[in-house]
Amino acid sequence: MNLHEIEQLLEKYFEGDTSLAEEEKLREFFASGNVPERWKNLEGYFSYLIQEKDEHISDPDFDTRIMRQVGEGRLSRLADLRRPWFYWISGVAATILILIAIFVKFDPISRNAEDTFTDPEVAFNEAKKILFFVSSKLNEGTRNLEPINTYNAALTELKPVGAYSKVIDEVKRLSEVEKVEKMITNN
Repeated sequence: MNLHEIEQLLEKYFEGDTSLAEEEKLREFFASGNVPERWKNLEGYFSYLIQEKDEHISDPDFDTRIMRQVGEGRLSRLADLRRPWFYWISGVAATILILIAIFVKFDPISRNAEDTFTDPEVAFNEAKKILFFVSSKLNEGTRNLEPINTYNAALTELKPVGAYSKVIDEVKRLSEVEKVEKMITNN
């Protein structure tokens, strides 16, 4: 068996696509002792498989113990099926508790609006002062956008140039018509 076939069998083996006969060919190849250096690490693996193939389980209770453990696994699987419901219910309960805590802390219904100023003129002046402050901050933030306004103005001035571009495209089409006419008249 050549090395290319062995390499293909190894790829199939590690993908889990080999048949029993192909696996036997691999075991024979690695037992032969003529293994290339690149597969020396696999030689020990396949020799282990050959040794394990010859071993037999002599314990008569082995099958019953395995089946008992498989049966116990079924019970644990039932507990695993209940676990998502537990997580879901506990999540809903936690959400309800959080909403109740927020409502109690920031109770908007029972809280009455209280006046902070007794004199309406003082309240008006304070509101006016706050609005001027907010307005100044907005103006300061939009001041950096002035170069964009000049860019937009330049774009509006360039729109007529786009119309010239369309006219030039039409003229190019006319020159192609002239070429065709020359070809017709020359023939």
